[in-house]
Amino acid sequence: MTTHALYDALHLIKDIHTVILEFGGELNDDQLRWRPRGYSTCIGFHLWHLARESDFLRAVILERTPQLVPKFGDPIEIWEKENLARRWGFPTELGATLGTGLSDEAASTLPIPPKGELMDYLKRSYAGLEEFVRLLDERYPTFNGLEDDFKRKLQNIRLNLLGFISHDCRHLGMMEMLKGMQTGFGSATEKR
Repeated sequence: MTTHALYDALHLIKDIHTVILEFGGELNDDQLRWRPRGYSTCIGFHLWHLARESDFLRAVILERTPQLVPKFGDPIEIWEKENLARRWGFPTELGATLGTGLSDEAASTLPIPPKGELMDYLKRSYAGLEEFVRLLDERYPTFNGLEDDFKRKLQNIRLNLLGFISHDCRHLGMMEMLKGMQTGFGSATEKR
């Protein structure tokens, strides 16, 4: 029988979240919106997308795993609760998009909210996902004694959480490249 290692996903998630939040916090609104000619997305797009994906991930896991609700929270996204699409002027034809699968043209037209609002949404999305993982680790530290179907669900949840770490890292790389093009300084470049 195959056994699956339980990785410290919470530590890894918090680590990449901290790096991204600090990165975004150092930028001004102009840097968030800047994009090179011919390029469809800016740093603000990537930060928005990361917030949307984290917000969505927590909600969809809860929606698809009703035995975790209500102890783990409700399966409603911050995006929906606060009607952020309307507040920020997102095109209605995009619906509940996450920023995934958009054409370059559509991505280039998305409104980027002011930095404070964007970073607040990202912080709260990340905090919600981190709290979900903390509860998951606390309540189900192992798969011992669980029914096979529920055990498989939890294994898949953990795999998805680990996959999202690499997702965030890929977007961080894109954002660092965009910052480097603007300032000449990337994360590996010493500031002078």
